[in-house]
Amino acid sequence: MRPELRAAIKDIQANRDIGSRQLAVTALQALRTVCADVGGADLRAACRSLALARPMNAAVENAIAAAWSRYMETSDCERAVDDVLEEIEAAPEQIGLAARKVIPGGTIMTHSWSSTVIELMNRVKPRRVIVTEARPFSDGLRVARELVHSGISATLITEAQMALFVHEADAVVVGADTILPEGDFINKIGTRILALAARDAEVPFYPVAETLKVSAPSEPLPFAVQEGKAKEICSEKWLEVRNVLYEVTPSRLVTAYVTEHGVIDPSDVTRFSSDAERRWQALMNSREL
Repeated sequence: MRPELRAAIKDIQANRDIGSRQLAVTALQALRTVCADVGGADLRAACRSLALARPMNAAVENAIAAAWSRYMETSDCERAVDDVLEEIEAAPEQIGLAARKVIPGGTIMTHSWSSTVIELMNRVKPRRVIVTEARPFSDGLRVARELVHSGISATLITEAQMALFVHEADAVVVGADTILPEGDFINKIGTRILALAARDAEVPFYPVAETLKVSAPSEPLPFAVQEGKAKEICSEKWLEVRNVLYEVTPSRLVTAYVTEHGVIDPSDVTRFSSDAERRWQALMNSREL
């Protein structure tokens, strides 16, 4: 494996500071660096290695599978990668147009860091955003800082206050790391609690995400609990500490997904999952070159 490809894979595996879309872009940029030097079976091997770099992250898997699919159509690796990158770059504006149809301009509540949510807020310009602290890395402080810098009023709260403050929100808007074929989605721990609180308060709950994040049924791993280091929560040696990072929020708690293809009911996710499955099978199982 080429050194630059190996370095990119290590970065994708270890990086917890950027979102799924940025990880997908990182993978595509790494693929582009080897386009001129490899082809055929070697290029497929490079694509497979990148696609499998971050299991349970559909954006990385689908971005690379989409680039491979375009390459098979055009035999031009650089063009294939650039086409997928252009689609990713165009998605935030299209999501913003869709969001204006359903997301009010009053008070929005959000949880955890999401570049898609930040870009959406900068387009919608709500009057106020209630931001959860999102421990253990205090992602919410980062979100609040960016919102205030953009001229949007922000209120920072702890997760323990979510059920109290959700009553002040006109809608809840969160990101999504991966959308599962049945319409459930994976996101930062605490998302499901907020979704339950929103349902109880009759506040609409909107995950915003590119359809690139919809996983194929046969992509590598089903959801499994991932845990961070115990010391990120507590450094006491005598105490068992759990630090679960992600969780699944069921589709029944989702009002609708806001995507670059419009506002989508969770039951309609399957059509995007089918597209992802076709591309994934072409990359991982087809022997044609």
